[in-house]
Amino acid sequence: MTGHVVEVWLIRTDVPDSVLAELAALLDDDERERARSLLYPARRRQFIASHGAVRVILGRHLGMPPESLRWRRGPHGKPELTVPGPQVSMSKSGGLAALAIAGDRRVGVDVQRLLADLDVTRIAERFYPPREARFVRSAARTAGQVDRFTRLWARKEACVKVTGGRLLPGLRLPVLRTGVTGSGVTETSAGQYLVRDLPVPRGYRAAVAAEGARPFSIARHWLYLEQRPAPGQAGEIAAQ
Repeated sequence: MTGHVVEVWLIRTDVPDSVLAELAALLDDDERERARSLLYPARRRQFIASHGAVRVILGRHLGMPPESLRWRRGPHGKPELTVPGPQVSMSKSGGLAALAIAGDRRVGVDVQRLLADLDVTRIAERFYPPREARFVRSAARTAGQVDRFTRLWARKEACVKVTGGRLLPGLRLPVLRTGVTGSGVTETSAGQYLVRDLPVPRGYRAAVAAEGARPFSIARHWLYLEQRPAPGQAGEIAAQ
């Protein structure tokens, strides 16, 4: 894989119980403990499905059994593979998860479900740069405000996930480009990032960011895990 291509896998996490059990068997002890600590069953299912699916994808990518993959925390808390290989990032929201894979540069991905009950203008006024707060507030309807707010949030969080660290300072990143909704370059003390919007299903917004200003293209795939796996496999996988 060349450095100017970022592969992004989109994953539906509302899988059948039979598939969920197979995915749970792929997790390591830390992931199982994190899943058990989640109070709400829906959150627990989402965690197991997304983390198990990530193992399926990366196992195929690296030619390794998915259950053998191990993770460590980088200098800023970002999860990294312990084996030499690609740079990765994952995100999940609602019933959708995303995994970004890049060859020779750090990458971040973020997916956000649109939440109509948020007071997005108030949050934007508090955390976004003034120009972006005005952009959110100026939308004609509440739905438009939520859309603008969420698009910007996904871009910002994707940038933060490139290196890891705290989200709050990242909310000040300027990711608005007048008349452009697809991409923009942001620069902070941590370095420079190129961020692009990612097409996702209705009701969600997403973005991908990569380290540096070098342009990249996105190769988007879908992972489907819908049938009970055969022995030694992890589900029925179809790429689109």
